[in-house]
Amino acid sequence: MANPLLTAVSGMDAFQSWMNVIGNDIANVNTVGYKASEVNFANTLSQVMSSGSAGSTTGIGGTNPIQIGTGVQLNQVTPNFTQGGSDNTGNSSDLMISGNGLFALGATTTSPTPTEYTRAGNFTVDSSGYLVAPNGDYLLASTTPGGTPDTAIDVGSNSYTIGQDGTITVNDGNTPPPTYYLSLANFPNPSGLTNAGTNMWTAPAGGNQGAVTYGQPGTGSIGTVQQGYLESSNVDLTQEMSNMIQASTDYDGSSKLINTVQSMYQYMLQQV
Repeated sequence: MANPLLTAVSGMDAFQSWMNVIGNDIANVNTVGYKASEVNFANTLSQVMSSGSAGSTTGIGGTNPIQIGTGVQLNQVTPNFTQGGSDNTGNSSDLMISGNGLFALGATTTSPTPTEYTRAGNFTVDSSGYLVAPNGDYLLASTTPGGTPDTAIDVGSNSYTIGQDGTITVNDGNTPPPTYYLSLANFPNPSGLTNAGTNMWTAPAGGNQGAVTYGQPGTGSIGTVQQGYLESSNVDLTQEMSNMIQASTDYDGSSKLINTVQSMYQYMLQQV
């Protein structure tokens, strides 16, 4: 027979996990480019007490199976990649993607290849003149519009402009001036990316994100780039507070179920 105590415990575990996700979302309400997570649950395998049967040929109706559920389990925690709000910072190194796509980053300046991706465009210029993310990774661009990102962006101590199409022009006085082209990464299923922390995502081999493609901002389904802006977190505090109340109520209900089952067991023992 299904154990009601274990069923209730599964509920407490699931709702505690939901509360952890809610807490993380609320904690990151001011994190640049942060994507909130959505939680889905699934029932566990039911215990079949009696199998169903078809009706007989004499006109007697059939019977449905008798099944008792054994609890709930966490089925999916999915990042929501909908667009966050926009903050006007006025900083030339701050970039925001308006629409689909992610910035590609690499760990080196010598023949760099994309190893991480981000929606957080709070870049700075390091001591060597390269545009870098807060974790030190280099923002990558291409030498041709829409090409694979393979070049770290060296602006030196010069001023520079970044167009909505991702064209980076370095104003160093040379003719023609040094030019780079941001290519944004696009995945069939960005929710399948792995969260690596520090606002970074990785695309592991065999992951569910699909094959990456790169495109020039403003072309196809790729979003545009806005210089001097940052994408804010897409956490909806009102929704998160509502979810927190729901998770707390559900957790409390599972806890009360345990107390009720214990009282039933104690009563039965007293009758022995």
